[in-house]
Amino acid sequence: MERTSEYVIDVRKLGLAGSPGSWETIATTVRAPEDLQVELIGVPQGDPMELDLRLESVVEGIFVSGTVRATATGQDARTLDDLEMPVDVTIEELFVYEADPQDEESQQVQAGLLDLEPAVRDAVVMSLPFRPLKDGDEGEFRYTLGEDITGEEPEGDPRWAALKSVLNEEKES
Repeated sequence: MERTSEYVIDVRKLGLAGSPGSWETIATTVRAPEDLQVELIGVPQGDPMELDLRLESVVEGIFVSGTVRATATGQDARTLDDLEMPVDVTIEELFVYEADPQDEESQQVQAGLLDLEPAVRDAVVMSLPFRPLKDGDEGEFRYTLGEDITGEEPEGDPRWAALKSVLNEEKES
């Protein structure tokens, strides 16, 4: 584990290691890691991400909860226009002191250090929409062919006027 990473927290300095029931809050801004994205949208590498976290010491390890805020940029899935969307995601992760060898998913406190990057990455990437749409595009798909088709209907073609009068006569009788 790289000690110089912005995402690495020393729980010994915070007095949390081996002290069940104690807690600390951390509010910091970090740079987004690389490849924090899905196909059409993501948080660009190096962009600021706000972490507002609470670290709680429990018997099994350190429970981290809080929010991660950032701005994702990408393309609208329908029009490929550029778009920005706020990311505000909740994070809840238990970093255990001793991991079960069969449990490959749990995060571990290593030498009093915990690395938040994998947990932040999972939370942010899972919250990104697979098909991002600009505001107001949530409804049914609409398209136009050179002109706005929502205007008034044009008057009928004069060539069909005779047929229209015959149909109107049949309806009246």
